[in-house]
Parts: sequence; C-alpha cells; structure tokens
Amino acid sequence: MWRLTRREKAFTFINSSLLAIFAFVCAYPLWYIVVLSFNEGRDASLGGIFWWPRVFTMDNFRVILNDHTIVNAFWITVARTAIGTTGSLLITSMVAYGLSRKELPGRNQLLLVFLFVMLFNGGLIPFYLQLVHLKLINNFWVYVLPGLFSIWNMFVMKTSFQNTIPEAVVESMKLDGAGYTRIYFNIVLPFSMPLFAALGLFTAVGHWNDWFTGAFFVNDLNLQPLPTYLQRIMSTIEASQMISASQMASAHSVSLYNPDAITSKSVRMATIVITILPILFVYPFVQRFFVKGVLIGSVKE
Repeated sequence: MWRLTRREKAFTFINSSLLAIFAFVCAYPLWYIVVLSFNEGRDASLGGIFWWPRVFTMDNFRVILNDHTIVNAFWITVARTAIGTTGSLLITSMVAYGLSRKELPGRNQLLLVFLFVMLFNGGLIPFYLQLVHLKLINNFWVYVLPGLFSIWNMFVMKTSFQNTIPEAVVESMKLDGAGYTRIYFNIVLPFSMPLFAALGLFTAVGHWNDWFTGAFFVNDLNLQPLPTYLQRIMSTIEASQMISASQMASAHSVSLYNPDAITSKSVRMATIVITILPILFVYPFVQRFFVKGVLIGSVKE
C-alpha cells in the first residue's frame, strides 16, 4: 500500500487549508447577504450580525413578492434565459455541424470570416443603430435575438463534432438514405449532450446575470429583467423610494409585514437573494457534465 511521505502530507495539509480559506472568503459574503435578508432591517442596522439572523423575519421577502414590478422582472428574466439558451444552443450547434463537414463549399473562408468577426467588432454605437433599424429597442426580443449565435461556442462545438462524432456512423447513415438534418438530430445531438449541458449553463448564466441590455436598450420598466432592476436599486441614492408609499400602505393595511421592522437595505439584500438563488440551484443538476462537457473534443485520438 502506497503511503504519503512527511513532505507530501505537509503539502496536502497546507494546500487543503489554503483552499478552505479561499472557499470561505468566497462563500461568506453570500451567506452574510442571506442572513441580512432574513433579519429585521431596523435590528440589522444596529450591527453585530455575522453568522445567523438575530431577529428572524420573512417581511423583506413579503415586500418583494408584493411588488408586481419585481415579480414581472423575475419572469422576464426566466423567459429570456429559457428561450435565449435553447435558441442559442440550437442555432450555434447547427452552424458548427455544417462547418465541421469538410465537404462544405467555402468552409475555410467562412471560418476566417467568423474568426475575424469574433476578434474585431463594430462597437456599441453601430450595434445600437442596428437594433434601432431592426425595431428591437424596447422589445423583449432584444434579449434573445442578438445572442442566438455565439462564435466562440461555435468553434468549441465544431472541434467537438470533428473529434467525437464517428465518421463511420455518419457514412453508414448516409448509405441508409439519411440526410444532414436527420444525422444532426439522431447522431450529433445524442453524442454531444455533455457539451450542450456545459455550454448551455454558461449561456444561461450569461442571460440571467445580464443587466446591461435592459439598462441601455429597454426603457419600459415592464420589460426590464431582474438584474437590471437590482442594479437600479443598488445604484440609486434614494433606494428607499423603490418601495413606494402606496405599496407600504397597502401591505400594512392587510398586515403583510411590520413596516417599522424593514429598511431599504434589508429589502435590497432579499432582492439579491431572489436574484442569485434560482440560477444557483441549476449547478448541482449539470455539475456532472462540467468536466466531460468542457474537455470533450480537446484530445484527438
């Protein structure tokens, strides 16, 4: 039985200790936000809260759920993430599969064009003018259509298709009369599910956390996603105005919460929790695909 030497044990201990400290430094701010979101705002303003709520309450979340603007922003974010991620994977993988076929006319020239566009873009002003001409300003589809195709993901998928899809299987399906569309859905998709899961998660996180599009290309408050709403209340000097007087009076009249126990800071902490938890829950379901999905196609046998 192989045993670790004293030097190897010391290295393992120091390495594990440093990683544990780094994990704590990364995780504690999130835990602190969660603690403040479940604590009464007035009590939290006194300080001294570090590990768990001192005066537990759900009032901060009741305020948020009673605000139709936040609820609407949440569903806008869910819709754009679901539609944008699915559409991006489908369209990008189709282009990648076409470019992975050596018999495609002009294949090398197309790859050079995609590479050039990926490295050099026109800038923000031409992009905005293009959105104006396409009538995507103040439109829900501004969250979806510009991101339907990712050149970087296309190159990753193309490499994966070339190195992992057996050419013999493709040729046998062609002999059976299958076309490229059937090969794509019957062979390419089943073989590439780990890759799709990894890239799909990265794409979904990008959609979920994107506040820039809603802040600069959408003026209608009813179309702004949750990250934009959160950025707005976090950067507003008078953040307490985000909880309107009418909402406070309405909620107080039906005894939804104690208005004397909440503050703008506690409501903001609860808004952050609602923003990050849904996408955080997705990670455990696709974690097993990470290593295989990211490394698939990286080594050619």
